[in-house]
Amino acid sequence: MELSDFDRALQPPDALEPEPATPPPDEHKFALPFILNVPAAAASVGAISSSGSATQLSKEEKKRRRTCKHEGCRNYIVHKGLCCRHGGGKKCTLEGCSTSAKHRGLCWKHGGSVKCREHGCDKKAKARGRCWAHGGGTKCRNSECSKVAVSGGYCWAHGGGKRCGYDGCVKPAYERTGNLCEMHFEQLSTVTYVEL
Repeated sequence: MELSDFDRALQPPDALEPEPATPPPDEHKFALPFILNVPAAAASVGAISSSGSATQLSKEEKKRRRTCKHEGCRNYIVHKGLCCRHGGGKKCTLEGCSTSAKHRGLCWKHGGSVKCREHGCDKKAKARGRCWAHGGGTKCRNSECSKVAVSGGYCWAHGGGKRCGYDGCVKPAYERTGNLCEMHFEQLSTVTYVEL
């Protein structure tokens, strides 16, 4: 005979029969593997150890699971266990193009990039719908600065980017100028050597 909750509360503790140890048949539907649609074998592999507590993966194991399965590649996976470089992610929908799609199913060569939303600007947007010139890049880490970060999280003024290789010069340098600032590149490129 099944007792209601009210009747059960009125019974002395020793008169009550013990609760069944097995969960009701539909309780497994509330478990995370069922909700996430994970097969039972895969759910049991890393979910619970023999002691009954959840196993924790180390940082290295978690990172390894997220990296591309192509031999020697350490990029993060995008799709089917592969990074963009090795076939993960969507490809350009234009026939004959195998480049990764950026926007609207097209690669940047075929119009898949987003234009800067600043009126009159035709450059490609980097972030927040804007190009670098209009504030679309990553902001400088200096709390009082609103410029775009170049490298290391800082803008040129706060130490980001390369510096001139000429002794004592701290001006910004570029690879196209041989890692020299514009001034020293000009000076050294116009110097003529005379053999004695």
